[in-house]
Amino acid sequence: MEITFAVLLWGVRIAFLVLLYLFLIRAFRTLQRSLAEERVTMAARSVGLAVLVVTLSHAGGPRVGERLPLRAVNSVGRDAGNDVVLNDDAASAKHAVVSFADGEWWLEDAGSTNGTLLNGTRVWERERVHYGDQVQVGRIALRLERVQ
Repeated sequence: MEITFAVLLWGVRIAFLVLLYLFLIRAFRTLQRSLAEERVTMAARSVGLAVLVVTLSHAGGPRVGERLPLRAVNSVGRDAGNDVVLNDDAASAKHAVVSFADGEWWLEDAGSTNGTLLNGTRVWERERVHYGDQVQVGRIALRLERVQ
């Protein structure tokens, strides 16, 4: 009886160690993946693909002339989780998406309540945006410019 208990106890110890090592391996892989993604994000921020320059605002919104840096894919809206946060009650929580693909900038409305305007025209589907074009989100107008 005593030998069976000792063998069982060693089996439990070994199983615990195996589970512990599996947990540590998974935790380190997750950490490594997270650090790699952060490096890519930091590189994109330091390079800076383009900026949105505020050309029209209101009292509680961003300052006119403020430069908002863009990455390859950017959500624009009122919610703090967006890449470009606009403090404007007329903007939806996630209002629009500005993305860089195949060497060109694109704008699409993200199902906003008040719509997104590109050079004064409402965006219904994904539209190409050129440097110098004006994007209006709520009561805020932004101009796409190259990083200098």
